Amino acid sequence: MNADSGNDDEWLARMARGDEEALVLLMRKYYVHLAQFAHSLLDRHDLAQEAVSNVFISLWRRRETLSIRTGVRHYLFGAVVKQASSLLASDVIRPELVPLDNVPAHQLAQPAQSDDGVLYREFQAEIEALLASMPPQRQQVFRMSRIENMRYKEIGESLGISEFTVRSHIAKAMRTLEEALPGIRSRLKGDSRTG
Repeated sequence: MNADSGNDDEWLARMARGDEEALVLLMRKYYVHLAQFAHSLLDRHDLAQEAVSNVFISLWRRRETLSIRTGVRHYLFGAVVKQASSLLASDVIRPELVPLDNVPAHQLAQPAQSDDGVLYREFQAEIEALLASMPPQRQQVFRMSRIENMRYKEIGESLGISEFTVRSHIAKAMRTLEEALPGIRSRLKGDSRTG
């Protein structure tokens, strides 16, 4: 665990009181790492910056009601994945628009393939397959933490394992996801070009 993680909680508390400097400190600590991660997902510098900026804007807007049950680092990386998924499914990453008459008929997408949600659903399916490949207990811990928003202590008590074991499972699951996401992005990008 990061030695500075105690600062994260302090900064969140300060942000909840409207302290903008705390947001700046949090951004200084995480922005570069989050932008690199977002770039590995989106393969575009501008969109990576947009995704990370959106995360911090949302964090600030929700500062008074925000409740982070996991570590701030995990929360931020998870939020970047959601932002990247949203951008992948949106029009913002599609090629420049050209007049329909200039596009050869064989390159036109079929109506079923033009749904903005297709990439997002494919992305979700890839993530789900990746989770399914993890050991059963790691899968269960990850789902309880990230989907059910349970605290590490609650997960440990529920499964009869130590909080340290829960943290270890989460760290390994996150590392697996972070390593696999660039490949998933490449496959989805390739699929969207050949569709």
